[in-house]
Amino acid sequence: MEEKPDMSPTQEQTRRWLSEVPVRRSRRTSDGSPVTEADLETLDALCRSFRPHGDARTVLVRKAPEAVFKGIIGSYGKVAGASSALVFLGTPAEDGTAQHVGYTGEAIVLEATALGLETCWIGGSLDRKLAAKVARPMPGERVFAISPLGHAAAAAPASERLLFGWGKPKKRRAVEEIAPGCGSWPTWASAGVEAARIAPSAMNRQPWRFRMEDGTVIVSCAGTNTPVVGLSLDCGIAMLHFELAARAVGGPGVWVQVDGDSRDIGRWVPEGA
Repeated sequence: MEEKPDMSPTQEQTRRWLSEVPVRRSRRTSDGSPVTEADLETLDALCRSFRPHGDARTVLVRKAPEAVFKGIIGSYGKVAGASSALVFLGTPAEDGTAQHVGYTGEAIVLEATALGLETCWIGGSLDRKLAAKVARPMPGERVFAISPLGHAAAAAPASERLLFGWGKPKKRRAVEEIAPGCGSWPTWASAGVEAARIAPSAMNRQPWRFRMEDGTVIVSCAGTNTPVVGLSLDCGIAMLHFELAARAVGGPGVWVQVDGDSRDIGRWVPEGA
């Protein structure tokens, strides 16, 4: 029987994960040492219990075959040395699944960061058939993305430095570009935008956009979808970042699904709004 999902992060999870938001960086190269059994148990328990959306979940693969991570071109961008993996699954029956996968998966990623482990969201260069084989999806589920899980190598190889621009400040869109007028928003809303601004995204495209409306904040996707990694998965990751900061500053609230043909995908409604 499927466990009843937790609907939102607890106060302790909010505090713990928010502290990791500015710390986490994508790493594809690990030192090959196994993740401890204690850390695996912690992550596995969280994967099973943190199910805020019924159409999305994360599966921990304790021993991940390196072949599940396929390099982009030769060794460029190749994952190496990861002993375990996280597989992000969704049941795409209705609109919203991709952002639910991003939101749910990023919680596990931030917990892994808190445990001292390295991760990297990968939606394109992976063997989906092998990922499905090791994750054992339920009927109707498919693999949206995967992440290596391990201990970072002491020094990032040249290919990883080139891929992620190590040693240089990561280029981020200006706050005014992703949330026009944010400077006059309530503190909880501007804090949420700042946290969302540094969320990871495919090819660093940062597709999330925010606007204030009737005391709530609406998030939408900007840009062009790709057939492999949709914009809304990236926006789902940013939605978790926004929520963690908004909760820490302004208190409880909830994301409400926005349906329709527009690019709006969610509305953050603070308690009492």
